[in-house]
Amino acid sequence: MFNIRGIAIVALVAAFVTAGAFPVAGPTPAANAALFSVSEQQEIQIGREVERQLAQKPGFVDDPGLTENLSEIGHKLAAVSERPKLPWTYHILRDSSVNAIAAPGGYIFATRGLFGFVKSQDELAFVIGHETTHVAHRHAVDLAQKDMEVQFGAVILSQVLFGGSWSASVLSQLGRNMIDAKFSRDKEYEADHYGVIYARKAGYDPSQSIAFFDRLRTQEKAQPGLSRAFESHPDTPARIGALCTELTGMGYHITCPVAPASAGRPAAPGPAGSTPVQPVGTPPLDSAQEHN
Repeated sequence: MFNIRGIAIVALVAAFVTAGAFPVAGPTPAANAALFSVSEQQEIQIGREVERQLAQKPGFVDDPGLTENLSEIGHKLAAVSERPKLPWTYHILRDSSVNAIAAPGGYIFATRGLFGFVKSQDELAFVIGHETTHVAHRHAVDLAQKDMEVQFGAVILSQVLFGGSWSASVLSQLGRNMIDAKFSRDKEYEADHYGVIYARKAGYDPSQSIAFFDRLRTQEKAQPGLSRAFESHPDTPARIGALCTELTGMGYHITCPVAPASAGRPAAPGPAGSTPVQPVGTPPLDSAQEHN
């Protein structure tokens, strides 16, 4: 609940930001403008806190070979994203569910159950490409920022105003909230879209995303509870249809297990100042261009 003192502090900080009394890390796209912005260093700080908490529960799988495999795929995808210089870090969670988590700052976590579910490196590359998009396009940062404004706005903004830093309790709560965070369905579609593009640019076959989702769709029918785990995501058949349309437009010859989407969803641009990635609807790159 807001109180008068809290509102006064927020209003005062807003006035300082508007007047340029202290810098706001950026650039921040106009559509995502907020009362204050999370800097890249703060973003990494939140990611490290998520890493610390997940290391405690559920913990990381102690399998250097499997972790290296994940890291190798992840770094190839990060290298073709809009933010290749983040300290990209990869861990496998001791969790039997089929899932992956993206945290701010380049921290990607895949569950042990995901490795038992995917049937190829190409499928895994698509999934990790999807999570890479959440970081590269600052989806995770936007969630953290909104969370700070709603839950801790007056406290954090007053700390910034008076030269302080985030308290350990605030950072810990942000980390917990990021672990349970759910992206909007539009962001999930965007992550699917760029997951395909990143996978192709990194040398993987993005058409295997169809096999991954079709198998997931079959499993959801057999285990109705599984679909509730993905309730914040678009329906799996809708995701398959959108991907079929996208892949066909990119020149892939695929058999779609559902009716393709009538038109591809528009892709949101990457962060301001980033290098555009290959757009949907253009012919596939030849092998020499693919790896540039």
